[in-house]
Amino acid sequence: MKDLLAFFYTESPLHAGASASEGIIDLPIQREAHTRYPVVYGQSLKGALRQAAEEHPDWSDRAVVEVFGSPVGQGGPTTPGLLSVGDAQLVALPIPTLRRTFAWVTSVVALGRLARKYRAANMAAPRLPREPAEALSTGHGWTAEQAFGPLVLHIGEADEQDLLQAWAERIRSDAFAHEDAFAPFAAKFSQDLVLVHSDAMATLVEEGTEVSVRVQLSYGKSENDDGTQENQKNTEPKRGTKTVQNGPFHSEYLPAETILASNLSLRGSRAGAEPDPEHVRLLTLLLHGSGTTLHQFGGDESLGKGLVWTRLAGIDQGFENGVA
Repeated sequence: MKDLLAFFYTESPLHAGASASEGIIDLPIQREAHTRYPVVYGQSLKGALRQAAEEHPDWSDRAVVEVFGSPVGQGGPTTPGLLSVGDAQLVALPIPTLRRTFAWVTSVVALGRLARKYRAANMAAPRLPREPAEALSTGHGWTAEQAFGPLVLHIGEADEQDLLQAWAERIRSDAFAHEDAFAPFAAKFSQDLVLVHSDAMATLVEEGTEVSVRVQLSYGKSENDDGTQENQKNTEPKRGTKTVQNGPFHSEYLPAETILASNLSLRGSRAGAEPDPEHVRLLTLLLHGSGTTLHQFGGDESLGKGLVWTRLAGIDQGFENGVA
């Protein structure tokens, strides 16, 4: 079995939709029931990756079925896929600040889960810092009281600053491509990662998402030259107005610059067998490419939402051409 750790870095706001509305939010994002942290469920993630594989020139139809399983609803016997995809859980959430525009916030829960993901992928991870009284930063001018979204938190003493800095450098190396286009954001992540208390994180994961309000419009009636009324619903009227047909709808999104991570496991075709090297190569090409790849996840594709960079941890150090 091949165990991989994939990072997901949102290029545009991401809507992985939940099954029911919440309060005034008609279309909320997926969240964990116990922590309320945003998440992209494994089944949603696997479906998006399958579509990406189907559209990739290097993936054959046979390889897609072998790795992801038979298409849903095709009838007849089904073939289970060799790839298992875990939930993409939150690593760090961008939050507006009065200093340097925004910072990434994380928690001991989020870092602890990421440490377990590294362990599952047979990779070492830095030691976890303790829960801060309010907040702990990587340094770089984050001192005293700072505003993070709706909260004002006191940045504590730097007794465990080195541990958080080690996490910032590790996530920076694994989640951000080593390219000029990502360099400013990778450098900012090293400087502007803040560990907040779990109670503060519970507030920020609720308040730090984006909510978009939309309506569905239709054309009303326009007046003809002879004074009669003509319904111009499907064509642009000569003289008429647009009216709200449905809505408003409130849609929730994870903001751009959000970082998530997921474990993936690729099995061999027989019990106890190692995965096919070609499957490993194709999966690495799909998720990592030459350093990172851009995919479409979630809804509202026509609005430019759901563009996500994917990258595999440890590939540059321990892999070559997608084969261990």
